Amino acid sequence: MDTLADLAVECRGLPRRNVTTAAVIEELRHYDLDVSGLGWLEVQHVDGLAELTALVRWMERVSGQKSNHGEATVLAWADVHGAVAVVDDLDARKAARAGGLTVWGVLRVIAEGVQDGRATEYVASTLVDALLASGARYPCGHGGFLEWARKNGLL
Repeated sequence: MDTLADLAVECRGLPRRNVTTAAVIEELRHYDLDVSGLGWLEVQHVDGLAELTALVRWMERVSGQKSNHGEATVLAWADVHGAVAVVDDLDARKAARAGGLTVWGVLRVIAEGVQDGRATEYVASTLVDALLASGARYPCGHGGFLEWARKNGLL
């Protein structure tokens, strides 16, 4: 997580605001995942009137499964605050794009870190392999991040 935090902290020399929602943290805890290394993320509650209105819309669009509730809160927060949403769930990304949001996956954040010189290709590949080993599902297999990123114009 420290490496991902280092890659996400800025882009092209400009600082990034890294936000997640309380619902995502709750979802991670529900599945007994360690959240202790996520101190670099600012945790926001989606409870303002505009955010709740957006949440209803995003819940209808992405929450066919209980596991997409966290993604819906991220999309609602990004929608209201004009932010780029970073989610890895493919269905949630498709819904976000269809709803007019800018949405990226974690692999893009990692590739941008390589482009900006904040990580080597080796570090990025090792990080993606570790994420895959922890259960992440990506469009590349173990050892395939660099090839996938080049093929998709990210490197």
